[in-house]
Amino acid sequence: MSTESRNKLNNKGKNDVYLFDPADVVLVDDKTSALYDERVDNDFKESLVLNMMFEVDGVPLGVIKNLVGRRNAETGKIEIIDGRQRTKALREANKRRRKRGLEPIWLPVHIKRANDQRAMSMLISANEHSTEDSPMNRAKKAQRYIDLGRDEKEVAVLLGTSESTVKNLLRLLDAPAAVKNAVDAGKITTSDAYKLSREEPAEAKKRLEELMEKAPRTPGKKRSKNAKKARAIVSGGKASEKKAENAVAEAIAAWIEATWNEKGDWAGAPAKIPDLIRSGEWRKHRAAEDAAE
Repeated sequence: MSTESRNKLNNKGKNDVYLFDPADVVLVDDKTSALYDERVDNDFKESLVLNMMFEVDGVPLGVIKNLVGRRNAETGKIEIIDGRQRTKALREANKRRRKRGLEPIWLPVHIKRANDQRAMSMLISANEHSTEDSPMNRAKKAQRYIDLGRDEKEVAVLLGTSESTVKNLLRLLDAPAAVKNAVDAGKITTSDAYKLSREEPAEAKKRLEELMEKAPRTPGKKRSKNAKKARAIVSGGKASEKKAENAVAEAIAAWIEATWNEKGDWAGAPAKIPDLIRSGEWRKHRAAEDAAE
């Protein structure tokens, strides 16, 4: 962009973004370094790899959010301050693209002049002040994207989730306002909201009221001591929940037996597994999880 064009934007300056092969930047794994973060040991996220490789009209999305790095004065290498997972995901994405004979995607990095103190302040602050997207806002964006002529499979890649989750997310748009408000406020889980959205409006509101009264959830907490009770309420009671669970257990057991007999893929596995599934042995494990919640 020319200087004249930039001036027309009434901009106040510019910061250059440099493009690198992700294999050429450094992810610091020295525990004594100011730039060390234990998340550097995490494996790449498959959903992020697929997102970077996702092509809209033939052009891959690549890296949407620029990384932040600094130049090591001793080695001359670029050290990543913010963007470890994006770097790892792009390294993997480029491996796959090169195997297919495609051009690699470059890594956009803002280079900062930063001593250890400043670099570490950036590292700490980078992910601590972002606002988590609400379920309803994600649902609305998903629907708007589909309205542009796209499909649920593409939305799943963009959100880094499954198509079934996208279907559930879109179903929230048809839920009563009370359910929408409750899930956005964190008063019920997204899973509970999905289930309530399948009910008729009157029944959904009735179960929501019961949920708020008998199994309240503390907003912001991932686990709730009332999780088991909440599941029973949104499923229409314990008897209904157990009936549904038994039907699923039977289907899984039958699938294992059919696969075992047809393909022999379960060699070495205990033959009593289908019987244990049918008997509800797995419920002991879930009970332990409920106790932990």
